[in-house]
This record gives sequence, C-alpha cells and structure tokens, in this order.
Amino acid sequence: MCKRENTPPAQPFAGMMDGCGSTGSHMNRRWHIVISLALTLAIGYLVYRSVPDWGQAWKVMLGGRPGWLMGGLGFVMLHMVLRSLRWGVLLTPLKTGISAKSLFSLTLIKYVVNVIPPRVGEVAASVVLARQEKISAVSVIGTSVFERLLDMLTVLVLFGFYLVFLAQRHVPNSERGEEILRAVREYSVYGLLGLGSGLAVLLLMLRSRRWHGWIPGLMRRYVLSFVEGFHVLHSRMAAAKVILLSVAIWLAISAQLWSLSRAYLEGFPFSGSLLIMALTVVGVAIPTPGGVGGFQFFMNISLVHFFSGYLSSADPYSQAAGISNGCYIVSMLPVMAFGSILLNREGLSLGGVARLSQVEDRPG
Repeated sequence: MCKRENTPPAQPFAGMMDGCGSTGSHMNRRWHIVISLALTLAIGYLVYRSVPDWGQAWKVMLGGRPGWLMGGLGFVMLHMVLRSLRWGVLLTPLKTGISAKSLFSLTLIKYVVNVIPPRVGEVAASVVLARQEKISAVSVIGTSVFERLLDMLTVLVLFGFYLVFLAQRHVPNSERGEEILRAVREYSVYGLLGLGSGLAVLLLMLRSRRWHGWIPGLMRRYVLSFVEGFHVLHSRMAAAKVILLSVAIWLAISAQLWSLSRAYLEGFPFSGSLLIMALTVVGVAIPTPGGVGGFQFFMNISLVHFFSGYLSSADPYSQAAGISNGCYIVSMLPVMAFGSILLNREGLSLGGVARLSQVEDRPG
C-alpha cells in the first residue's frame, strides 16, 4: 500500500513524486492516451491524403539551406531563453533569486514531458521547481497557467496587428483560404474580447479580498495559493517586463518560422511568418504528442492557400508538406534532445515527472 506523509499547508501537492495514483487517475490517463493517439492518426491521415508525392516531399525537406536552418535553430533557443526569463519574473512574488539555469532546464523539460499525453509538462515542471525551491506548488502552477493566458493574448494581439496592417500583402489565393481567414478573424475577435474581460476581472479580484469569503473553506487555501501565481500584476514594473518578454517570445517564434521558411523559399517575407505563427498555434493546441501532425497540417494550409506564389506550381502540396516537416523537425527535435539530457542531469525520469500531474484532490 502506498503511504503518504502529511502535507504542510504551503505544499498542498507534496507527496506526488511517489507515483501512488488512484485507479481513476490511471483510467483517465489511458483515455487521454487513446484520445491523443486517435487525433494523431486522424490528422496524420488528413496530411497523408493531401500530399500527392511523398517522395518529392522528403526531397524538399532534406534540401533546406543549412544557414537558414541554423538561424531558425538559433531563434528556437532564443525562444526558450526568453520563456525561462519570463517565468522567473512571474515567480518573483513567490521567491527571488531562483536559478536561471534551473528555470531554463525546466522550460525545456516541459516540452519533453508534453510528448506524453495528456501533455502535462507545465504542471510537472511547476511541481519539480516548487519542490526544489520549497515554495507552494499550487502557486507555481498558477504562474504556468498565467503564462498560457499571456501566450494566447499576445498571439491574438500580434495577429490583430497583422490583420490591420499586413493582411493586404498576403491575400488568400483560394476560396478555402478566404474561408479560413474569415473564421480565424472572427474567432480572434471573440478570443481577444474574452481574454481581455477575463484579465480585467482577475485584476479586480487581485485588488480585493471580499470574494475570499465566498469560497468554501475546503477549497479556499488551494484557490488563494493558485491566485498567488498572478501576483506579478501588483507591480507595474514586473508586469511591464512580462508584457515585453511575451511580445519578444512570439516575435522570436515568428522569426524562427521565417528563417526556417527561408531555408526552403527564396524571398519569403517576415510578415508572412506572423500568419503562419497564428495558424500553427491552432494546430499545436490539438492534444497530439508534441503537437505533431497539427503543426504540419496548419502550416501546409498556410503555405498552399496564402503563399502559393512562393511554391512550385507543379506540385505545391508536396512541397508544402516537405517544408512543414522540415520546420517541425528543426523546431522540436533539438529541444527534445537537449531537454532529455537536462532531465537526466536533474536526476529525473520522464515517467516519474509525468506522474506529477496525478494529483489527489484532498485537504492538506
């Protein structure tokens, strides 16, 4: 029988590294894996059937210009550094002086863990960091959730900038492209309004304690600890740093996509990478292992329906498939390899870290 020690109030998630999960947790995990694999197969089939000549696609993928590919890899690493810096700023209200090396390592480890359904890298890395630094795991998870909200908001703002100032340069070259642009524009407006309203409510909640009494006693400690992960908003200076780093992160990702696209397409514009970034974010959000399939599917759509002028008229679909696969491999495989090395250096195992997400909802 698994035994757990009593958990102190500051560490409501302590005891998770023993891997003692309930039968329900194991069943949920199995269903997550089944759903993730089913989605991967479905998207893989859609990608496969849309490519006329996979031999040509592989030839294109292997023909990328090394200088631009290395430039893309450089922006991948810059993106990871910026993410770790932003996480450090978000954690400042909880603890100062957290090692930049530790933050960078765990940032990469998130991506390694996210290969395993149900993609709980943020939760697992947050719990590991909380244990290392002896701070509340719930609060650190709150900072990771705040990161995701910042990412969504930043992508929507950058895409809004693209729609207002740059979209006329890259008009859709097909009816399907026009439909896609209309749908993305519409949902972006809804998303921006929803996120903006949510952040406004959050700011009001952080400035008041009246709502604390509305939370049932059993849940209050968890909720208040979670909200501590958003306390960086109390400092205007720290909030400004977080906003600037969020913009820098997504500009680095756009530069990464631009450089990798330039490895295959002569003269591909940086402005085009903003559209590809916005659409591939949708693909990566599909819960497949590491976003595989979804990224390629939406990048193929972007290239074929918005940038066909840069593709071969003979077989644009095969060429787009080769480019998207090349971009995915350069973007993900080095991160996965480096992250696995850091995971081992931290004395952790992939399965052990992934099990950190199996939390029992019980009082401390």
